[in-house]
Amino acid sequence: MSVQEKKYGRGLVFIGVTFVALCLWLCRQYTLQSLWELVRGVRPVWMVAALGLMVVYWGLETMGLHLAVRRFAPRQQLWDTFRATMVGQFFNCITPFASGGQPMQALYLVKKGVSLSFASCSLMIKFIVYQFVLTLYSAFTLVWCFKSFAGQISSVGWLTFVGFGVNLLVIAALLCLGFFRRPTERFLYGVIALLQKLHLIGEDKAQAARQRCQKELGEFYEGFAQMRRDVCGIMKMSALTAMQLTAFFLIPLCIFNGFGLGKADVLLMICAGAFVLNFTSFIPLPGAAAGAEIGFHTIFRIFFPGSFLSLAILLWRLLTFYLPILVGGCVTATAGVWGKGASASE
Repeated sequence: MSVQEKKYGRGLVFIGVTFVALCLWLCRQYTLQSLWELVRGVRPVWMVAALGLMVVYWGLETMGLHLAVRRFAPRQQLWDTFRATMVGQFFNCITPFASGGQPMQALYLVKKGVSLSFASCSLMIKFIVYQFVLTLYSAFTLVWCFKSFAGQISSVGWLTFVGFGVNLLVIAALLCLGFFRRPTERFLYGVIALLQKLHLIGEDKAQAARQRCQKELGEFYEGFAQMRRDVCGIMKMSALTAMQLTAFFLIPLCIFNGFGLGKADVLLMICAGAFVLNFTSFIPLPGAAAGAEIGFHTIFRIFFPGSFLSLAILLWRLLTFYLPILVGGCVTATAGVWGKGASASE
């Protein structure tokens, strides 16, 4: 088993441990009888609606990525882009900072005939748009709803500031990669030179790597220049991303209605979802484990009564985290990228 496969395997084990820990914590909050009564009282139609919102989330993610990929690969099939999306969902969930998704997505797109440089360019553009829209979305919710949260939740300002800071740093780093070609080239050539100096690769492989870098970087920056001139395409991707995030943020509302807890302020609940996603983005664990649960508990306790809150956390994580692992894992198992991805990484 390769180093990369072991890394992904450890991620899956970690996810399994956190799921067991979540279930044990839930059992400490309820007796089996009270838990069964709560589960029996859940309205199935709202759970189906929450599940539908996750499917909508995946569909909008696919459409946004498809817009970018079709710019360079006009024959790209929507089904293949959907599979790339679900491969990304799976590896994002099992790696820290959701760092494993894009490399495996690029590998799958290359397998489907998209050049590595154009696949990387498409994925980076999509990620920049996602981060930018998420930051604007969070800024809007901060202005609109901050007073409602600040009066009821301690340290919400500090948490929001850290979340914004991390997201802005990510955007800045990606923009530097996209706009400053020479520093990127120097960095990559420096890595190759270091590997050669450490006798990890020979002169022939180092020269071939430099030529490959030069070719791929040329295509990458050509594609990036095309995409940033496509204002209409960027706006479409931004609109799809905004709808995608809204679908994700509405899932707690479906859970709330599933419990039959009355009426909730829809906008305030969307803002709460944005707050949780914003300040859990800096948790350096797969799926922001523990941080996501604590964030949901901290923010959504102003909506859910204490007797329902723990079960709400479990349902939310099942839908937004464990379900993507299950569906994405099934797609990944048939995509033929796990073993090849590991070997490619080495």
